[in-house]
Amino acid sequence: MAYGQAIGVYLALMVDQVANHSSTICSWNKPNTQMQNTFARQALPMNWDYAECNIFSNSTGSYNNLFERLCKGFSSLNSNLQCFADQFSSQSDNGMRGIVISTDPPYYDNISYADLSDFFYIWLRQSLKDTYPDIFQTFLVPKSDELVASPHRFGGNKEKARHFFEDGMLQSFQRTYSYAHSDIPVTIYYAFKQNEVDEDDGGNQQTASIGWEAMLSALVKAGFTITGTWPIRTEMSNRAVGLGTNALASSIVLVCRKRPANAPNSTRRDFISALKRELRPALAELQKTNIAPVDLAQSAIGPGMGVYSRFAKVLEADGSVMSVRSALAIINQELDLFFTEQDGELDPESRFCVDLYSQFGFDNMKFGEADVLARAKNTAVAALASQGVLLSQKGIVRLLERAELPDITSANSKILWMLTQQLTRALESGGIAACAQIAASPLGGNADRAKALAYRLFTIAEHKGWAQEALAYNSLVIAWPEIQEKVVEMQNVRLAQGRLI
Repeated sequence: MAYGQAIGVYLALMVDQVANHSSTICSWNKPNTQMQNTFARQALPMNWDYAECNIFSNSTGSYNNLFERLCKGFSSLNSNLQCFADQFSSQSDNGMRGIVISTDPPYYDNISYADLSDFFYIWLRQSLKDTYPDIFQTFLVPKSDELVASPHRFGGNKEKARHFFEDGMLQSFQRTYSYAHSDIPVTIYYAFKQNEVDEDDGGNQQTASIGWEAMLSALVKAGFTITGTWPIRTEMSNRAVGLGTNALASSIVLVCRKRPANAPNSTRRDFISALKRELRPALAELQKTNIAPVDLAQSAIGPGMGVYSRFAKVLEADGSVMSVRSALAIINQELDLFFTEQDGELDPESRFCVDLYSQFGFDNMKFGEADVLARAKNTAVAALASQGVLLSQKGIVRLLERAELPDITSANSKILWMLTQQLTRALESGGIAACAQIAASPLGGNADRAKALAYRLFTIAEHKGWAQEALAYNSLVIAWPEIQEKVVEMQNVRLAQGRLI
């Protein structure tokens, strides 16, 4: 009987999969030439045009196709392992102690899984309500206990939703603390981006995230200290969201341990001093690992909050306890300062171009303003115009867009701005091979430094909300390992050809 029930469960799941590939929200996945299912992302969006499959055929989205995929999944499982799974509320005590914990908590108000689950639940209930009457006793998925800050569940009250989430997260991490082994770290996956701009008491804009603040506050109050950050590439390249949304290329894994009971307090001044001492080497190391620029700010939270969370309390000048929001603001300021200081390593022409880019983008500015800025950077507008970096005519100056730039020459190859733009353009138009062609040439000797500048330009573009610009620089950094491999391949071919001659 149990065997038959198990078969029934999997067949019911198959019905769910067929429904997932047969709604009017389904689209066509052109790169993979297959159906894009209903939940290409965690939402039910409007769709003006949809793809339709034949469920009785043997092609994409059909019952046979999905059944074969299910069977392949079974064949890859190790049937020799003995394991079990139990379901508990994260805020209740399940009785376990000294265990290894790796968890993926909810992302504040980002996704209401219980609402989305109704799509599948109604089909499962039709098939399995007689087999599992206790599980399927409600007409829809229960929602009141889900740990998510959804205002619509509290009559539109955002404050009540926030307090519900914060209190629930604190209780969950307090339970996690009691379960965790003292000698084994707890790992927490978090792929939610800081994307809210708030103002501090002085009226200055700062990057913030209530979601990050709530989770980190709960972690620290529960007694954890953050000891590391691991960016792990988890997001598929063909997903239906991009840089214009709250999206990361990686999941940021926070590595946490129990904070010692005798952890000392710290002053604001000592906290900032320790942050300056430890954050910058950590950021430089992250850049060496070729982390995507879109992920760098999130990864910086790890070493930054590691400094903050090692203390029992960080005290402000007036004796009050520094909040997690204030700590995040300081960490983000140090991150901006890190990139700004890197400008000092640029050639004068590139420093001038970066300043122009950050203030005007590729828009026009008056010649007088550009001339003053150029002199301050120990360069000249006329010289940069002659080298094809910018346009200067009729009292107007502007940076040339990548499509307008001339081919790189020995005269302008030492300008890191020019090389970075040329590499970015080559990747956009010709892919890895075209980009490697420049990097492998004598004119591309500073290619590694150009990649470092791409981090800085990404940060500027993201702060300005220039999604396509940010995407271009992010793509260059992500592609860099492949570009380097192609460069080595080209150099080996040239060496082989030289020996033959």
